[in-house]
Amino acid sequence: MYGISSSGKDAISNHIDKMFDTLSFKFLGRTSKTQNKPHLLDIVAGMTLAHIFVQALKNREPNHFERDALKSILSSSFGYIESLKHKTSSNVVESIDALVKEAKVRGQYVSKEKVEEVISQELEKAKSGMKLIAEAETTKTRNIGHTMEIASSAKSAGIEDPTVFFVIVRDGKACKECVRLHMMSDGNTPKVYRMSELSMGYHKRGENSPSACGEHPHCRCSLTQLPPGWGFKGGFVSYIGPNHDEYAKQRGLV
Repeated sequence: MYGISSSGKDAISNHIDKMFDTLSFKFLGRTSKTQNKPHLLDIVAGMTLAHIFVQALKNREPNHFERDALKSILSSSFGYIESLKHKTSSNVVESIDALVKEAKVRGQYVSKEKVEEVISQELEKAKSGMKLIAEAETTKTRNIGHTMEIASSAKSAGIEDPTVFFVIVRDGKACKECVRLHMMSDGNTPKVYRMSELSMGYHKRGENSPSACGEHPHCRCSLTQLPPGWGFKGGFVSYIGPNHDEYAKQRGLV
């Protein structure tokens, strides 16, 4: 039994392609992947991943290595969006095709309302998927930018492996995983790490190495450097003395 025509399938896919291409452009900005999309030329990008990355670098011009890192981030993010686009397109086409076939078997026509209902259901799934991608990639981009800024500043100061910590939002809404990894057992003092101890991939719950990319999508904790001689008093960053080593203190090395 025939369903919708191949031209009908192409029309549906093209419509969904344009919708996702617009989302990609707004989220990623003008990249090598999006710049050749003619229907996107009149769209003005807002707070793109590139903007977020540069903000994390304290709004300075990225160097060659940082530009390459940003290019990799944008390429990866584009791939996630493309995957969701193709999945959504296939789901919508197949669902409508099945409706048409079922209606023909019963000698009926498919109502406009039924088609709209199917499309709406699939687009809601796509919306949830896009939200997850946006949250995860935004967190990763911001924290990788912070990581590269810290590495650059530490190198300028002659520090090979800088001491870092995560600034946690203390509003009672921080997740247990962030509290476990980013705070000492007193629940008040930030826990410090050497930069080399951080994972550069996505964090898996239960792992003891925090991720420079964030512990989960929409993680609000921000990575920052703790300069030599500085530590914590009452949970806040304070200058202790020229010979103070907060990392050694927390690890019981002194």
